[in-house]
Amino acid sequence: MILRGTIGVLVLMVALLACSGCTQLDKTPVQAPVNTRMNSTPVPVFIPSPTLIGQTGIVLPSVTILATTSPAVQVPPQAPSAGNPQSGGFVRFTGQDYSLDYPAAWSSNSTILPLREYRHSQFDCQVTFAYNLDQELRMYSSPDGSTLFYSSVVNTQRDIWPRTEQGRVVYEDIFNAVLGNPGDCANLEGNDAFTIAGISQVPLAGVSYPGVRVDFARINATGFADGKGTAYVVTGKNHRGVFTFYSTTMDPDTQANLSEYMLNSLHLDSDF
Repeated sequence: MILRGTIGVLVLMVALLACSGCTQLDKTPVQAPVNTRMNSTPVPVFIPSPTLIGQTGIVLPSVTILATTSPAVQVPPQAPSAGNPQSGGFVRFTGQDYSLDYPAAWSSNSTILPLREYRHSQFDCQVTFAYNLDQELRMYSSPDGSTLFYSSVVNTQRDIWPRTEQGRVVYEDIFNAVLGNPGDCANLEGNDAFTIAGISQVPLAGVSYPGVRVDFARINATGFADGKGTAYVVTGKNHRGVFTFYSTTMDPDTQANLSEYMLNSLHLDSDF
């Protein structure tokens, strides 16, 4: 009886051990997928990648830095302003009788010439040289010669202006003396024709008296280029002066801006 009981206990234990072994074998394959999933958890590392792509898209506009800097290199030289319509700036001439700004690219020269007188009568006009009077003629001209500014200064208190019998100043003769045929009176047959567009008084820097502003045109009858100009005619205390801007090529706006700039820069000596 005891032996049978012992054998029964042994059989029961073997059966339990066998069951325990079966249970252990089942757990091992079940746990493997769990470990595999845990090892595959680096997948979240790739999750931010869409965010990086998105950030790259945001950073790309930084190319606009090139867009803002490259024009600074490619921008052409600054266009001249209305008051200063010449590239390269201006230089200032300072003489004994006046000073003036003129474009730096222009050339200048001066000469002393005998002064001509234009004497009008009822039927004709005679040209002679004024007695013992010279004019200091100074020219400022553009590189192509199509635009110039000139000054004519005479050291005298005499009335040197050409006049009609009625006493009107013949401004056409004044401009013709330089821009036309100085050996003849203006607007005679065969000579260049000058027309006057306007006459007004203007203040003058450096002196207490005004000058006379004359806007004019040259209608050329001899095949040369026509042109337009503006002049200040000055009857001073001790001098007579003509300051004239003239151009054959400039458009009206450019000519007006440059002539105004130069004439406004004119400063007369107090003893003028």
